[in-house]
Amino acid sequence: MPRSKLFSTLFAALVGAAALWYMWMITSAKLEWGGASPDQQRIGVVKDIQQRAMTQYCTGVVVTGQSTWLVGRLEGDASRLEPTADVVDLDTVVYGKPAEAGEDEPQAPFPGLLGRDKETSFISRLDAQGQFQLVAHVSGAACLVASPDGASVFLLTGLDRPDTANADDINQTVVFRSDDQGKHWTWLSEGWFAEADRLAWSLTPYFHGTDEVWAWGRPSAADDDSSEGTSGSVSTGVFYSADRGASSTAIVASEPLLVAAESVHEKYPEINEWHTGSGEQGDVQTNVLQLDARQAFIWVSQRFWASNPDGVGNNIAFNVTTRARLQRETGPWRVVEVQRDDNLFVSKLVQNDAGKVIGLIDQGNRGRDVVAELDTTALTWRTLSELPSVFAPLASESRVRGTNFWVGQNSLLINTTSEHYPPRWLYWWSDASISADGVFYSRDWGQSWKRLAIAGYLGIVGFQPAQDRVIWGNGNWYDNKDVGIYSYGLR
Repeated sequence: MPRSKLFSTLFAALVGAAALWYMWMITSAKLEWGGASPDQQRIGVVKDIQQRAMTQYCTGVVVTGQSTWLVGRLEGDASRLEPTADVVDLDTVVYGKPAEAGEDEPQAPFPGLLGRDKETSFISRLDAQGQFQLVAHVSGAACLVASPDGASVFLLTGLDRPDTANADDINQTVVFRSDDQGKHWTWLSEGWFAEADRLAWSLTPYFHGTDEVWAWGRPSAADDDSSEGTSGSVSTGVFYSADRGASSTAIVASEPLLVAAESVHEKYPEINEWHTGSGEQGDVQTNVLQLDARQAFIWVSQRFWASNPDGVGNNIAFNVTTRARLQRETGPWRVVEVQRDDNLFVSKLVQNDAGKVIGLIDQGNRGRDVVAELDTTALTWRTLSELPSVFAPLASESRVRGTNFWVGQNSLLINTTSEHYPPRWLYWWSDASISADGVFYSRDWGQSWKRLAIAGYLGIVGFQPAQDRVIWGNGNWYDNKDVGIYSYGLR
């Protein structure tokens, strides 16, 4: 064969192989093929596949020292799962006995649900035989939160308080508590961190030890009416309880932790167009960290978006984070120091049982998080890793899917959505992007990542940080009839 023809054949073969490799990378990412299955175990089964119906919030498995819980949510009423008589109807705990057959239906006591498709949350508990048994159901969304020792279980719902129980200073949706592993449930008529958020299921409580717990809502801004009171009593939006939320105290500061948008705009006179879709204070995210009995921190991060002044590039972000240091001796927590970082946004902060603190932070202007570790002594950040991508090594951009980031004793777990932009010579007639989800874990604190064989962005059902185990279900409940719930070991 002539040398020129040999070179042409080799070149064509290389081009063909590169094209096949490229198509394989795109197809396998999009169809979620592949992934590791380390130490796979089945932790339990459901009687009805609908018990494990997942949504983007408030559903999944919570493992405590005493029980393993499962929350699923379906459109429709409780009859979807035909509950037996011993299953607690939590609506009746609040509103009383439902109407008997043939009686007129009472006026809906929870008007917040009117105008929506009815939903029902189902709460199940794993029994000694490895089966999730239905123990309760409630209308609408419900998030299950447990104290670290598992003795107290809270169900944060969207049920409106009945008119007969309305109080001038309490308007939070209904919270239930069980201290006997779901046999009986008590409605907390005084609320649970009621000042932090009216919608109970949107709370993200943070436990430190067995009984100490923090919850937060939006901090007061400089122009809020609530911040015009006595000097030194500006709300941080953060609340602390030493008794699992039975009582709580507001954390106040001498100045607002939110900065005014104008103060940020003034620093960047070259910006001609600021976006206000997120409100006057921009995107706001609060994180709380308690280090010990005497020291804690509040991070309030804000992100302001603007159009790129070159008129061509993507939108750009300007971050600012206010960090408040809290101390106490024998009395309440006090804010003793406030500092600001003009180039930091803390999206999420997680501390494991060994005291290691890992966060998702952004120190750039594109609104892109990286994984970083906090030095709790110097209060400085060390970047550990970019977010992993299903398209790697192809160029792509990744972001965290919702809040799906967990920190174990020796592992990291993350669910990302990534976008790849095909080269213009391949897709020349317009801009195009391809997106795909992936679940990844790291055993070396982000230095390397491996993809897990978990399908779909709702595939992760829960996480056991102390055991470094991710809990998952095999596909969406409506297109997969596998009644098992499984786990992978990440150690």
